[in-house]
Amino acid sequence: MSPDLSSESPGQWVVLTAALAPFWPDLYSKLGERAEDYIEAASRKAGRYLIADEAAVARYVNLCCGLGPNFEDKPENEWALALLSDERLDEWVKVHQLVFRGSVEVGRRPGSGRTTAAQIALADKALIDLHDAKRRFFDREAPGLARVACDLEAVDIRLLEIDWRSEYQNVEGQWQLTSAPLAKPSVRMGPGLPAPELLCVLTHAAKAGPAARLQIRLLSHSRCFQERHPLVSYAGSHGLSQWRGHLAQAVSWYVYALPSPLASRQAHFALMEEPVPDAALLRTTSCGLRDEGLPTGALETYVWAYPADQWLLSMQRDGGEELKWPRTGGAQTDFAAGNTRCRLERDGIPLPSSAWVENFQDGLQQNLCSGLDQLFLVWQRTMQNASMSATVALLAGQSTLTWGWREGAHGLVGRPMMRAVGDFDLNNKIHLELNGEVDVGVTRTKVRLHVQGNAALKKLFTRESETPTLIDAFLSSVTHWQFKFQLEFDPVAVEQAALWREAGPCTGFVVGQAGLRPRANGGGWQWYVRMRIEPVSVTICVFDPVLGQTHRTLFLLPGVDLIDWSTG
Repeated sequence: MSPDLSSESPGQWVVLTAALAPFWPDLYSKLGERAEDYIEAASRKAGRYLIADEAAVARYVNLCCGLGPNFEDKPENEWALALLSDERLDEWVKVHQLVFRGSVEVGRRPGSGRTTAAQIALADKALIDLHDAKRRFFDREAPGLARVACDLEAVDIRLLEIDWRSEYQNVEGQWQLTSAPLAKPSVRMGPGLPAPELLCVLTHAAKAGPAARLQIRLLSHSRCFQERHPLVSYAGSHGLSQWRGHLAQAVSWYVYALPSPLASRQAHFALMEEPVPDAALLRTTSCGLRDEGLPTGALETYVWAYPADQWLLSMQRDGGEELKWPRTGGAQTDFAAGNTRCRLERDGIPLPSSAWVENFQDGLQQNLCSGLDQLFLVWQRTMQNASMSATVALLAGQSTLTWGWREGAHGLVGRPMMRAVGDFDLNNKIHLELNGEVDVGVTRTKVRLHVQGNAALKKLFTRESETPTLIDAFLSSVTHWQFKFQLEFDPVAVEQAALWREAGPCTGFVVGQAGLRPRANGGGWQWYVRMRIEPVSVTICVFDPVLGQTHRTLFLLPGVDLIDWSTG
């Protein structure tokens, strides 16, 4: 709008006085030289009601010329004081409704009432013309000031073509796509119904699947004559789309999500990742002007498009084979063919899963075998005639994980939640045996150090509502273990007839954990396994026929990391 009159630039009262003079000759004749003082006093009075824009002040002063000074304080003009005191109305709406109501009220008066009403209307139009010309002098593209009622009565926004939405569910033991529950897919805005902060849409990326269509329908309270309004604009990564006039009464368009990064990194994508939405600004515009009542004005909200992709990763792994050391060849440390089977789908479409099979079947096994090789090397440094056997099955069994965005309880006007279901029936079986002979002084003893256990992870994890959070729901999707070593020994006969026997408990454990955890770098989750050996020692008593009994601590194994593996 025009500059603020509060700056009181020199000569401003002179300009306004001259502009109004042709329309109020009788008033100016009575005022004479005091006309400019009258205009200045009326202008300052406008500031009490937070009317400061130059064009709005001019229109208020025009009313003072037609209705008399301090017209709002007169008993018959209580309506004017109510309008001026209404803080919900901005200054342009206030003066518009004052002019409209004032012309009506004056026109009802007997005598010269109709003439005065016509003068108010003519002067008001001339003032708007004057300020429009002034604005366009500085900016040729400046839109004209709002002159007539132009406002929206209601705005209805709804989603169309969303019957394709689905989710993976366990139906009689089989995981398959079923229809997804749909929340309320529409929202209405208007007087007393403000626009929500954002609208959330579940859809697919372009050419990646069916897309949701967003429809907006407008009910106009009144429209200006310029076919400039109503205006619907939708601005986002696609660019800017606009519809005006009658074309904006009912508009629909497809909303697309950002391309899924998971599709391009099927080998190592994160599980249950929460990708960012694509954001766009939706705005409905009118002049925001009503002859009576509170205008709706411009309504705007953000549209966040979330990928509607639904994912399924199902793994089935057999138990491990027995491995022996010293190794006679590399073949014995490989998994048998078909040990790991994988089903990877997105929205019912099978995707290549060879990378996941390789990560579990080869990557996990290679990490484990490297750790066991290191363990045997450490054992060999302590023992003679060392040997070792291991049967280890990590994350063996059946695991199914499905995830994808689901609408929140408030539907279109609420943020979606990441739905996830994990159905795990997994075992982590460890059977480790180390054999060898150790010399302590003049004694020689055969030693068998072994440990055995199974840490199962058998549970159904679900997150199908906004509470609990994803972390809380899957916090216990990890199994921990601590299996204690057992020691057996058999003395070997020597000439000195010396031998040793266990005098205290054997220390040391195989500790580990396996399951799902949040990724340290970036979002999403990953499968992981960590396992290590805590130092193993035993207090022994050595018996010698000559020297008698002595006690000492025998260190069998230091701490050894066996595996630290993850995928996803």
